[in-house]
Amino acid sequence: MVSTTSNASSRAASFRARLLSTILLWGFVAFVFASGKLWLMGIMVALFTLIGSIEFLALTREAPGRECRNWGFIVCAGFLLYILLQVLGSPEAFGHDDFRPEVGGVLLVTMGSFCLRLRFPIEGDASVKAVSLALLGFVYVPVLFAGFIIRLALYPQEVSSGFWLILLVVVVAKFTDMGAYLVGTLMGKHKAIPHISPAKSWEGYIGSLFFAIGGSFAVHALSGEGLSWLSWPHVLGLGLVVAIAAMVGDLAESILKRSLQVKDSGQILPGIGGVLDLIDSLCFALPAAFFYVYLQRL
Repeated sequence: MVSTTSNASSRAASFRARLLSTILLWGFVAFVFASGKLWLMGIMVALFTLIGSIEFLALTREAPGRECRNWGFIVCAGFLLYILLQVLGSPEAFGHDDFRPEVGGVLLVTMGSFCLRLRFPIEGDASVKAVSLALLGFVYVPVLFAGFIIRLALYPQEVSSGFWLILLVVVVAKFTDMGAYLVGTLMGKHKAIPHISPAKSWEGYIGSLFFAIGGSFAVHALSGEGLSWLSWPHVLGLGLVVAIAAMVGDLAESILKRSLQVKDSGQILPGIGGVLDLIDSLCFALPAAFFYVYLQRL
């Protein structure tokens, strides 16, 4: 009896913490979107990226080659500074299909990591893992999250339209997660990928697509002229593509955490976990949305 009461109290406390974190977080994000200020968006993205990268360092602290991942973090900071200066100084000069900053960062992390490993003896595949993890750390958050969210903001001719496009991606990604949870809880019977995420079901995934499509059309309707250049068939297509990418992004972080035997990426957001737990689906959804929009406008 005492145990049951204690568990119920613990779940209630966890729910309250999660609810408070969600309200504060969405309030901050809503303020940034409502402001329409690109510099404020840039600061928010840089903040999330830096915290997410620090969490990645903490998650992999037991793996060989910490010096390589520290170097990757330095390159991450330089990458963020470069794109922020470019965007805030002359956004028109930051070509949405010019990936030289990302390519430069990958080259710096790769070559720098190999140079750092020159002073270590060869012990199995330790050096290969060290370089690979440093490269993963740079690509996973700085490139997939920060790089593509800025590119989506600048892709349309008007920044306000770019903000609506990002909002569509965020809403679809989060509606996908919410839909999978709700439908899976109510109707889930067939486990989808139990060795990676035991709680996820095929019923939940299928149901989440309807939530995603609803969210996509809702944001498109609310945007008015903001997303008028996106036709209804492409609103549907974009919603489906982002939803599927968000599912894979969520599972990708599950692979990472299970491989490293941790439950959450951090504790900065009570009831939610870390920043990586928050943006995991977006790290795949943002690039998918960018290339969908880019290809459909060719």
